[in-house]
Amino acid sequence: MNRRRFTALLGLAGSFAGCVSRLPVDNGADAAKPVSLRVRNFFDERRVVTVTIDGNRTGDHYKSDFYLFPGWIANRRNILEADTYEVNVQLDNGMWRTVDWQMEGCDTNVILIDVGPDGIGVTATCQKD
Repeated sequence: MNRRRFTALLGLAGSFAGCVSRLPVDNGADAAKPVSLRVRNFFDERRVVTVTIDGNRTGDHYKSDFYLFPGWIANRRNILEADTYEVNVQLDNGMWRTVDWQMEGCDTNVILIDVGPDGIGVTATCQKD
C-alpha cells in the first residue's frame, strides 16, 4: 500500500473515532434490570456450569447452562432487577455451591462466578452513579 493511501485511511479512521461514544443508547431497559452475570472457567477442561438465580422479593428467576472451555468467560447483561437473590451454581463434575447475594445499594451490579479446581467463587462488583 502506498503512503498516500495509508495516510488517507488513517484520516478516515480518525474521523470516526468520536462517533462511537455518540451512538444512541436506550438506557430504559438497563435501568429496569441493573444486575448482570459473568461466569468464568479456570479448569483445564471444558465444563458445563448451570446457574440458577431466584429473587426473594420480586420473584425473578434466571437459569442458564454455560458450556465453557478453559479460560472462557460468559457475560449476560441486565438480566435481573435489584433484589436479594439465592444463587445456585452446579458443575457437570458434581461440584455445587449455593449463596445468598444482595444488591447492597448499588446502582448497577454484576454477579461474578468463578469455577476452578479450588472451588466455586461467587462475588460481585458494585457501581454507584
